[in-house]
Amino acid sequence: MTESEPRDLVPRPSISTSISSGGSSSSSDSDLPQHTSPRSSSRRTRMERPRLGDRQRSNTIIVPKGRDVVQTERPQYPPDDARAMSPRRNSEDIERLERGLRETLKEARQARNLQSSLAALAEKIDEVKTDHDKLETENRFLQDYIGGLTRTMSRDNLGRSASTSVKMKGRR
Repeated sequence: MTESEPRDLVPRPSISTSISSGGSSSSSDSDLPQHTSPRSSSRRTRMERPRLGDRQRSNTIIVPKGRDVVQTERPQYPPDDARAMSPRRNSEDIERLERGLRETLKEARQARNLQSSLAALAEKIDEVKTDHDKLETENRFLQDYIGGLTRTMSRDNLGRSASTSVKMKGRR
């Protein structure tokens, strides 16, 4: 056996020997070790297995028959082959992507600036509303004050004019 061929750990009877014996199980069956399950005897225990870090990857173990040298260089494929169609990009694609990213960054900055200016405008509007409400209340107060003054002045004028008219009639 060579190293590239798999090894069987448990000897298995071949089909030809069981057929040639004519169905009589004599010495050929007794020569084989009797196991309760062929699967349990072929498995390694945990202690026999190599540690996970020590194990080799399966892609380095698999070697086609008849080839002992592992290929370390990457094979060259024609451009229309599916294996060659990877996400590699040429300089034009990279420049186009870069331009697109720059534009989106520029738009994002503009959007951020617009949002901040809108927030500032909203704050200004709130300040103007509060100032307007304050001025309206002061205006109502002043109107009430002026209205009260005009009423008291008109009462005083009416009272004075009535008293002066009585005095004027008395002099005549």
